[in-house]
Amino acid sequence: MDWVFQCNPKRYDLACELEKGTQPEDWSMNQHRELVSPGDRVFFWQTGPNAQLLAIGHVDSPVYERESPFGRHRVDISFDYKIVQPVTRPELLEQKALGAFGPFKGMMGTNFPILNVETVTALEKLVEGRLIPLSASGSPTSAMGNAQIALDEAIKRSRHQISLSLRDYISTMDPFGFQWLVRALLIKLGYTDVVVSKASGDGGVDLRATLVGGGIARMRTCIQVKRQQSVGAPVVQNIRGALSAHEAGLLVTSGQFTAGAIAEANDPHKLPIALVNGAQLLELLLKHEIGVEPVRLTYYRLKLDEISMDKLEAFVEEQSTGS
Repeated sequence: MDWVFQCNPKRYDLACELEKGTQPEDWSMNQHRELVSPGDRVFFWQTGPNAQLLAIGHVDSPVYERESPFGRHRVDISFDYKIVQPVTRPELLEQKALGAFGPFKGMMGTNFPILNVETVTALEKLVEGRLIPLSASGSPTSAMGNAQIALDEAIKRSRHQISLSLRDYISTMDPFGFQWLVRALLIKLGYTDVVVSKASGDGGVDLRATLVGGGIARMRTCIQVKRQQSVGAPVVQNIRGALSAHEAGLLVTSGQFTAGAIAEANDPHKLPIALVNGAQLLELLLKHEIGVEPVRLTYYRLKLDEISMDKLEAFVEEQSTGS
């Protein structure tokens, strides 16, 4: 997979570091951590008034945790090429395939997967002829061991198996228990006053909750949950019909929504209904650690410069002075 990793020069000036010949060894992985893998190619983008595409490199490790002012989740990175001259924002926005891509328009964030082949092709064409190698090999896999790749694959397999087991358990839950599961998730998501409706006479509403936006706006929300494989348009119509004035609708299923249900929920001439399908539900449960327990792994990387003779002498001197 290809990525754009973004930085703000007010917090980290990558252009300056590249000019000095230094680069970071790791990068924050604040978004889409479940998608990244060792070997993924990265385009490094610096924001600001002189926003520019500065370098190309690759991911060197699975995601790990380390305290940092830039975010707790990190990946090791290596730079393969410096882009000379850097590609500027106006150059990017001139390209049809790049003009709509979030970070180049000013979207905030650190990690953006590039899911469109046309976007990748356009980027490759723009940097053609501007690449100055920064390592002995431009191969994304030259700097990492097979052990790191195997670790990343094992983590992803484990996550997939946990998701499948969680899905199977939900499929056997009592419908009322499923309502309480969604209630727990809504509380984690920041809803307040989350109440499970009575078993009868609810008018198609299973839960009611309040979402407070920015500490100011309060949106009363009616939620219907469906523990079934397929949910069609009539269910969307039912919950919309149960809404009173100034209420929003949310429909959660352990399965999938039909094309008709999605079209009905997004009908521009009607009150929109938010939809959460089974795959999204599992992702939210994993993210908010409901029904799962995270296991923290300690990941090590080499820092051989720390045991150079100069560094060791400085360390001994510091310890001697301190004592």
